[in-house]
Amino acid sequence: MRAPQLHVLSKTPYNAEPPSLAELAQYPITPLRLAYARNHSEIKSLKSTAGTYAVRIDGELQCLAKEKVITYQDILLRFPRKEVVAALVCAGNRRAKMAEKTGKEVKGIKWGDGAACNIRWAGAPLREVLLSVGVPDGDHNSYEGFHVCFASYVAPCEDDGYYGGSIPLADAMSEEGDALLAYEMNEELLTPDHGFPLRIVVPGTYGMRWVKWVDRITISRQESPNFYQQRDYKILPDTVTSKEVAESQGWWSRVPSMQHLACNSVVADVCRLTSRPDETRLKVAGYAYSRWPIARVEISVDNGRTWEDACIKYQEGRWSWALWEAELEVTLDEDAETIGLINIDEEENGRLKRNMVVLSRAIDSFGNEQELNYKWNLRGVGYSGLGERLVEV
Repeated sequence: MRAPQLHVLSKTPYNAEPPSLAELAQYPITPLRLAYARNHSEIKSLKSTAGTYAVRIDGELQCLAKEKVITYQDILLRFPRKEVVAALVCAGNRRAKMAEKTGKEVKGIKWGDGAACNIRWAGAPLREVLLSVGVPDGDHNSYEGFHVCFASYVAPCEDDGYYGGSIPLADAMSEEGDALLAYEMNEELLTPDHGFPLRIVVPGTYGMRWVKWVDRITISRQESPNFYQQRDYKILPDTVTSKEVAESQGWWSRVPSMQHLACNSVVADVCRLTSRPDETRLKVAGYAYSRWPIARVEISVDNGRTWEDACIKYQEGRWSWALWEAELEVTLDEDAETIGLINIDEEENGRLKRNMVVLSRAIDSFGNEQELNYKWNLRGVGYSGLGERLVEV
């Protein structure tokens, strides 16, 4: 059943995100009713045909010269069930913020800061599935130059006859990578919106590679030829101002496909704990994610001049998001107003409204840091500028 709580950004295809970031950031594991939905096609209900559903596997390896078929029942019964907690993030998360901060229009659904969720996935390890059809067990170098292409022919998409995406074969075969052919989320069967009966889960990678309703897997020396791998989900230079420029100058083939999550954080909620004429105490909360575990999150209320550490309240394993909180005192004096830390607006009733911006930045365990200044790109993808929220003080 579709979650009625979500804020619908487009009805066909169905795309929706949670209306309240404050509620989203309350849950370490995102309830299904708050999990955003991203689709490029009509959503098919395959419940009646799940018994005969199958994934066909072929490719440019000798072992796959003849197509192999693995059924949904095979996935459920033949392979070990593995659980992985991982953040699912749309590449367009925070697209609206990019447009707001740069003052330039972006092409795509205007996602807010809620196109992310943290789910307990379960399914068959993709590595085990590929080993079962003869893909050799080697080291990272032995897979160099090969890709795993995922495809769903369940329904035609807006820009192609099917949906597809690919990842390096080395990532699929990595024992540490935790990629899944998933059939459960939060200990329930996948819903139609999220890919029932089978979807790909690739922790640490943007959601467009987590192909839903997957029914074909191909090992190839080339990335997926699908539109959404070759001519979308790429961070084009800021000089590419239209799709016509991208096409005429060949930028789609010159820029790499997006794969791994950038380090990012969002200020989901700010509330005043105490308030006096010259001082207020704030409680700030939010989420952060990256390809690597989050090492720390910092908060600023002076436009980034100084930063204070937040407390990471939740992080589970290598692939989950981090939930963080911080409490801080804010001085409300003339100096703060003079240097622009507090903005004063007069409302229609004559009341003076004093606002300030709370910023967040995340740093992951590999040393990647959320960007202070992030350039615009045509598709508005991969935005990882500072988290920010306006609060009345």
